[in-house]
Amino acid sequence: MKVIIVGAGPIGCYLAQLLKKKNIFDVKVIEEHSELGRPVHCAGLVSRNVFQDAKVHLNQKVILNTIDGAEIFFNKESFKIRKKTIAFVINRERFDQILGEGLDISFNSRFIGLERDRNKILIETDKGEYLADILIGADGANSMVRKLACFDEDIEYLKGVQFRIKYKMNKNFVQVYLKKPFFAWIIPESKEVSRIGIISYNPYQDLLDFLKEKEIDGTILEKFAGIVPLGTCQTQKDNIFLVGDAACQVKPLTQGGIYYGMRCAEILADCIIKKRSSEYEARWHRRFAREIQIGLKIRKAYLKLNDEDLERIFYLLKRNRFILEKFGDFENHSRVFSILAKFLKKNNLLGRMLLNIIKSTYI
Repeated sequence: MKVIIVGAGPIGCYLAQLLKKKNIFDVKVIEEHSELGRPVHCAGLVSRNVFQDAKVHLNQKVILNTIDGAEIFFNKESFKIRKKTIAFVINRERFDQILGEGLDISFNSRFIGLERDRNKILIETDKGEYLADILIGADGANSMVRKLACFDEDIEYLKGVQFRIKYKMNKNFVQVYLKKPFFAWIIPESKEVSRIGIISYNPYQDLLDFLKEKEIDGTILEKFAGIVPLGTCQTQKDNIFLVGDAACQVKPLTQGGIYYGMRCAEILADCIIKKRSSEYEARWHRRFAREIQIGLKIRKAYLKLNDEDLERIFYLLKRNRFILEKFGDFENHSRVFSILAKFLKKNNLLGRMLLNIIKSTYI
């Protein structure tokens, strides 16, 4: 069976490795760039579960730093959440390269179209054509597979920019700055280098303003930019599938997608291997769709808050940070929000808001 995967990012390569292990599929990956891991579009902060739950070997040499918590800032106030070894800062370029080892990847090949040919799919690239039994779009936020296969979608696109800067900070704590309607971050890569970024409507200028505001004037080593898709979309149509960012399998509150994408790639691989591919969308929805919907609703509610309400909520979280420390989950945010809602519902806006959001979400 011929499987074509468009996109040699971490999710596309991970899926290809899962299928390749069975030795019953002819898997080819099409990649428009000339190498794996470039350009970088990700902050490079992942939970420890990315490594613990992986179904293929991930070399831990790609880990550059271990994170033991976060410091949350609002205006001039802050509080710390301590969670030992909750996350890793990784070398994203090397991470992608390891996932791509041994795969049949056609580089510098741009996917430009598809046509049905009975039960198969004719895939057109600027370097030639392929006839496949299955086509999978793992080609990111602006997925051409999603567009050209005419999948239904309801997506908002967020823009982010990150700089690698020579800047010293607490080596084991991430800093998060709430800057409505979005947020900024400082991630320590090492004792000497930090990754400083922001998601906003005008991220490049907003990041420059943030650096100036925080009086960060270290040497800029690299600059990255990326787009994050938030929302929902159709993820399968006959023998065409989407996975990862292309499928909006992204956490709405932190915009991370590697963990969800890898788990959904495992579900898709299992469906293909067992010849039950029609079950893919229903299965990944059972695992993650409610989590995504709760995140989208919380984000929508957050955007409607005025500054006074946002300040009240910040201080409530600060006073009750023990709940975040005890129950916080890097990948499943609804768990801690549900506990917060039940703990605070009788006394304040945050509890009532969270409880209403969670109760209204049925997937």
